[in-house]
Amino acid sequence: MKKIIITFIITLLLIASLGFVYFFLLKKDTEDKTKYVVTYTDASLDKNIKVEKKLDIEYGRIRSLSDFVSIENGTLNDFDIVYDELGKLKVEFSYINNFGLNHRYITLNIVDTTAPYVSVPTYKTVLINSDIEFIRGFFCADNHDKIVERSLEGDYDFSTIGTYNAKYVAKDISGNKSERNITINVVEKMPSSNNNSNQNTPINYLDYQSLYNQYKTKNTKIGIDISRWQGDVDFAKLKESNVEFIMIRLGGQDGIDGEYYTDSKFKRNMDEAKKYGFDVGVYFYSYAYTNEEAINQAKYVIENLKGYDLKLPIVFDWECWNKFNKMNISLFDITNVQNTFLNYVEEKGYKSARYGSKNYLINAWQESRHLTWLAHYINETNYDGEYFMWQRCDTGKVNGINGAVDVDILYLDKYDL
Repeated sequence: MKKIIITFIITLLLIASLGFVYFFLLKKDTEDKTKYVVTYTDASLDKNIKVEKKLDIEYGRIRSLSDFVSIENGTLNDFDIVYDELGKLKVEFSYINNFGLNHRYITLNIVDTTAPYVSVPTYKTVLINSDIEFIRGFFCADNHDKIVERSLEGDYDFSTIGTYNAKYVAKDISGNKSERNITINVVEKMPSSNNNSNQNTPINYLDYQSLYNQYKTKNTKIGIDISRWQGDVDFAKLKESNVEFIMIRLGGQDGIDGEYYTDSKFKRNMDEAKKYGFDVGVYFYSYAYTNEEAINQAKYVIENLKGYDLKLPIVFDWECWNKFNKMNISLFDITNVQNTFLNYVEEKGYKSARYGSKNYLINAWQESRHLTWLAHYINETNYDGEYFMWQRCDTGKVNGINGAVDVDILYLDKYDL
């Protein structure tokens, strides 16, 4: 009888032990595996969500989730859409309402309807028997394609002297096409040019004080940007001449894949600017065409800024469009390089901005969330994009600098000093 009782007790203990293992180990393990599994459902099936009918994003454009989705009874967790290729893109997102956290998705379509940008003269003189490959010397770039298909159409003959009408054609893989008419003059000998006449052409200086009086308001500050090309600047005289801020070149890169250098007047300019109480920003002249190089240049800039305080941004200055076709990158790529540099300096606590002329801001640079320093040498700019500073001219004349200097207008409603 005792054996039966003992056996019964042991059996109960074994059952209890197995139950313990199941509930506290096996079941816990199962819970751990399923606890963080989230099911996303089609947003269009949710009556609380309004989804736009057109779900296309033009390649290179910045769009947020809220551009396509709105929540009637809840709060949307908004973000910028990230993509790098054409085609369908499933975007998962969440929102919170009275029932808690909800997970949904939409399917976007990344499209390219933008034709390549080309810069081709209307008239071109070439030597007889020139290679048709001369067309590759023209700037041609696409928002998506790294290499653009280019051709020359028309009835022309590079082996015969004469004047011909042709058409330069650039086409991307999406079928978008740009066409430019060009007159080709085939000659036996290139005409001579008198370079000395250009060197003797006087500079039409713009007086800084006149520009100051013209553009100074409660909403603006007027300043200049300088580098070693201005020589030894007299900062005391700049102060007396109503110069209110200065952008200083920190340095640059010695061509594609070249070494980085610090402007030979950088330290002097920074020290003197600090001495006389100027608000200062810096710029770096770059030839970067990869994200890795952009980060390395940003690190170089920050390393050289040790000991200096900036009121104005660190500016990414990229202007080597005549080298662009050798880099085998797209306009989206170079904009990403720019943003990589700017994002890095912002992560390190600095303000950042990009520099560009009106033409390239419209036709080449893709959209960016960063501040823009516009270059447009005209009495009144008609650039309709956002910019916090306008480089008005490169022929300013101010007391304290021998020769020409760039004059800039800073808008205080766009940038808080």
